[in-house]
Amino acid sequence: MIMGHLNGDIDSIGSSLGLYRFAKTLNKDAYVINTTKGLALGNFIDALEKQEQYKDVIIDKNEALGKVSPDTLLIVTDTHKKNYVEVPELLEETENIVIIDHHRKSADYIENAILTFHEAYASSASELVTEIIEYGTNDIVLEQLEAESLYAGIMVDTKNFTFKTGVRTFEAAAYLRKYGIDIIRVKKWFQSDLNSYNVIADIVKKAEIINDSIGISEYEEKDKNANLICAKAADELLTISNITASFVMGNLGDKICISGRSIGDINVQVILEKLRRRRTYYTCRSTTRGNDNGRGKT
Repeated sequence: MIMGHLNGDIDSIGSSLGLYRFAKTLNKDAYVINTTKGLALGNFIDALEKQEQYKDVIIDKNEALGKVSPDTLLIVTDTHKKNYVEVPELLEETENIVIIDHHRKSADYIENAILTFHEAYASSASELVTEIIEYGTNDIVLEQLEAESLYAGIMVDTKNFTFKTGVRTFEAAAYLRKYGIDIIRVKKWFQSDLNSYNVIADIVKKAEIINDSIGISEYEEKDKNANLICAKAADELLTISNITASFVMGNLGDKICISGRSIGDINVQVILEKLRRRRTYYTCRSTTRGNDNGRGKT
């Protein structure tokens, strides 16, 4: 079974699908655990559900717990945090755990993994999984949707190959392009509806600039998708001249979320981790090559 992080994005689901194809090539039963279909994944999940071959591949929490056996291998991708996986209970129920991640290591990491592929300088989990597929065995042939989801994962985490890229990033992208990726279709997965776009624009409009380089704003409405709205608004703030870091707060109802982004020397994850003593949900991304990005929940 393959599991990404809570409130999954295209990088977590894309890397999961890549690992699914790897497992199927080795004649192993494989399932992808996903319970997210919000703003971040709505368009992609709609496309995925139209593919008959994935009808029984995507499973929810109850199905996943029901399939656990002593021989089950659980692969956790795009996170290494115990409290941020899609189904935390699986970490207790499964003896064999593999971790594939690219985020800065945190204190609440999964300790009982039998194998960890943790590369902080990689652009994304999708980049790491693409390398595994490319160099693991010559027998793997990705379906077009799988290749496109991996490519999309790299695109999102690098802001269209602008930040946190290296030679390996472009080598992975070049390998995926061989599958005839439809870039227009990939871009459509990222489109927001007009209402969401207007909300994000309002958040950016009322932002305050601190020290001429840090943008801070808030999303006041109580919204279960506040974390996704805030993440997009924080990304948008970085497009403003001279802004090198951004923070946007939102109201999830039972907790407050904070999204932080950076394209300079400010490591927003270090700042947000100081809030761990409080019941806050945060996401962060430092987009310089040396400052790893990360997400977490406290």
